Amino acid sequence: MSQPNYVASPKHQTELGLVELPVSHSWVRPRVGTITPTDRSKRRLVGAPCPGEGYAFKLVRERSGKLELAEGEEHEDVLVGLAVIVGKRAGLFGRSPIAYDVDFFMKLFGFDGTADASLAEFRKMFFKGAAHSYVVQRQLADALPESTLKMTADALSSVKNRHELFRI
Repeated sequence: MSQPNYVASPKHQTELGLVELPVSHSWVRPRVGTITPTDRSKRRLVGAPCPGEGYAFKLVRERSGKLELAEGEEHEDVLVGLAVIVGKRAGLFGRSPIAYDVDFFMKLFGFDGTADASLAEFRKMFFKGAAHSYVVQRQLADALPESTLKMTADALSSVKNRHELFRI
């Protein structure tokens, strides 16, 4: 079967005046939703995404039996609030949440039984409503500066006043 008339052949391309398009330069589309450190410093309530952020909820729930809550603290608010903060810490390091992150924040907020009365009162205000409000969750994550999120457990032990570690 011969070639149909409407299909241009190399012989006919010059007669028809067809022009070859140049080869395009390489182009890479940036990842959608990627938040860079400069974006985080300019805007608030954007979070710090990390791979497997939902795993933070699983880790916090596994350790929920070890939480020592003060009177008036809502268990679900504390669990959700801790998971959000754990996810932000992991995102700053560019990794998934790990059990060490949960242990660090349990120690920071005194959920391991080391909280004095003033820290327990602060926790009640800090985590209030986290289970039901996205804005409260983002405010929780923004209340901790990067210097606090990047601390080690040993450095946390040497801090005398834990209220200095927050940006409120």
